[in-house]
Amino acid sequence: MSQDQECRVDGLLDLPREQAFSLFVDRPGLWWSSPFREHGRGDSGTGVEVGIEPFAGGACYEIDGEGRRRIWGTVLSIEAPLFIRLAWQVTQDGEQIADPGTASRVMVNFRQAGELTRLEIVHNEFLRHGEEGTEYAGRMRQTDGWPRILRQLQDAARRMA
Repeated sequence: MSQDQECRVDGLLDLPREQAFSLFVDRPGLWWSSPFREHGRGDSGTGVEVGIEPFAGGACYEIDGEGRRRIWGTVLSIEAPLFIRLAWQVTQDGEQIADPGTASRVMVNFRQAGELTRLEIVHNEFLRHGEEGTEYAGRMRQTDGWPRILRQLQDAARRMA
């Protein structure tokens, strides 16, 4: 896979692997940032409910303060506490992608590192986003992409520890 079509980030979470996995899957409201709101497509309030249905085919969603449900991903495969693989159903412009088959892929691995967890995130298959895929991959590698999401996960893990 070419480097321009992939985004990789990794870092340590101050939690044992089972708790780190639970933070990601069961408590996304502690770390999630709405891509819809960032692009002006969600409500401006803070009343967003976020969830990940922890089974293959399960929805990754948010419900905004006005009750609108938006899907940002679909669980493709999951094995607690080792990994979760998602279809990333958000365009570069913050639009929802209805068909998970046309969305890029995100693999999140949880590796035991003593009493900590090494979180490895690989976002790839950006070609599914069409001509803008390479640009989107580059954007997700920037500070406000996956590195920010990783920092938010690390902050949430510290609060839980």
